[in-house]
Amino acid sequence: MDAGAIAGIVVADEQTAGRGTQGRAWHAPRGMSLLASWIFRPAPAAPGLFVLLAGVAVARALARLGAANARLKWPNDVEVEGGKIAGALAHAATDQQGGSLVLGIGVNVHQLRDDHLPEIREHATSLAIAGHDVDRLALLAALSAELDRVAAGGARADALEEWRARATLLGRPVEVARGGRPPLVGTAVDVDATGALIVQGPAGRERIVTGEVRPL
Repeated sequence: MDAGAIAGIVVADEQTAGRGTQGRAWHAPRGMSLLASWIFRPAPAAPGLFVLLAGVAVARALARLGAANARLKWPNDVEVEGGKIAGALAHAATDQQGGSLVLGIGVNVHQLRDDHLPEIREHATSLAIAGHDVDRLALLAALSAELDRVAAGGARADALEEWRARATLLGRPVEVARGGRPPLVGTAVDVDATGALIVQGPAGRERIVTGEVRPL
């Protein structure tokens, strides 16, 4: 099958031991965020690509509810007014029925600056801080509909183009941390059909599948 369909949704009201990219902690007090995992069967795309498409779905859902102009930072961050408002992680499993993909998304909804949450003070934001009073159930419905759209095989090319238009890093100099190797310094020029970031470095173009990427 070419596309997956949502086979189930699990929603939590709080998160005390979440993990984001590079193992970072992601905490959400009770009632403050939309915290959900969508199960797709069969898997609609490779995890790296679907994380990008999910970012587009989040941006579209936010626009439906009045928070337009969201930007996307490779590989999985959604930003509003320069602060991270959402993140996505995808995990795939294979089987004889086409496999499955679990997509987890967290969106900061009701947090305020004076809630004394370190991640909000340092580098994140929320819909409330950005001036949007959004109902979490309405956001869940809008996001589920947009995820269905981007999961469809025929819609992926347009969604990937929209990701490029919303991207914060493309066309900018970046530094890529690569574990024990020296960092790669170059220009982020594109993403490919698998979701990898293409960086033009001193030795030519390199595909970045994982790694910490920061703008210079």
